Amino acid sequence: MLKKVLLTAVVLGLASTATQAESVSGYVAGSVGQTDSKDFNTNKKFGHKVIVGLQANQYVALEAQYTDLGKPNDKGYVVDNFGSLYDAKLTAQTRGLGANIVGTVPLDNFKLFAKAGYHKMETKVKVKAAGLGSLSGKDREWVPSMGIGAGYAMTPELDVIAEYERYKDVADDYNVDFASVGLRYKF
Repeated sequence: MLKKVLLTAVVLGLASTATQAESVSGYVAGSVGQTDSKDFNTNKKFGHKVIVGLQANQYVALEAQYTDLGKPNDKGYVVDNFGSLYDAKLTAQTRGLGANIVGTVPLDNFKLFAKAGYHKMETKVKVKAAGLGSLSGKDREWVPSMGIGAGYAMTPELDVIAEYERYKDVADDYNVDFASVGLRYKF
């Protein structure tokens, strides 16, 4: 609960500061990349995200973000009540909405940035076992993230961006790393 209150305070504080600033601008961005969770054997999967941002000044921005962390899977065994082993496959898909605060260091056409975020993520899990059928469930929870990245201004309105982010304790169980590249359009 305290995290939600703090996030709300930061968002409202930045929004009020941003509306008063003369250099306020907006942007939209889209990125695609690879997600990786060390907890899954077949772990590298395709992920993507869409961002809408408010640049309060050249150093601070606030973002709203939709993220899909892909669909990692794992193979293993399950044991029934009688001790028999069955081949099994686990699939987990995580996606959700969140907000980030972004700190930027501008260097001419290059920008280095770091971000911290908080996201309401939903993870859908499905387990299929040969001879036993399948089970599924979902978990919804708030997940923190941290990331670093760089951008290069190809034109005054268009940047190429590269980022590395970590989403912590997804579904109370595992961390997901997300390396992505994309475009940011400033308006």
